[in-house]
Amino acid sequence: AGINSAALAIRGPMAYGYLKGETGMHRLVRISPFNAEGKRQTSFAAVDVSPEVADDLEIEIKEADIREDTYRASGAG
Repeated sequence: AGINSAALAIRGPMAYGYLKGETGMHRLVRISPFNAEGKRQTSFAAVDVSPEVADDLEIEIKEADIREDTYRASGAG
């Protein structure tokens, strides 16, 4: 029952900068209009904000900036 997921695209100057703080869990608490006892109803929504990156963007990573670490641990498991 209800909406399981939704996606929005918000474009504009500094849109990601303004909205990145909204990432996380949001909770809405309201008095249910369908309950005669006036009980509180709680709804949750998980919010993820990510920037839209152009497909034709080329990123160069210098070989000096890449590091590979290998570890070996002893013990069970």
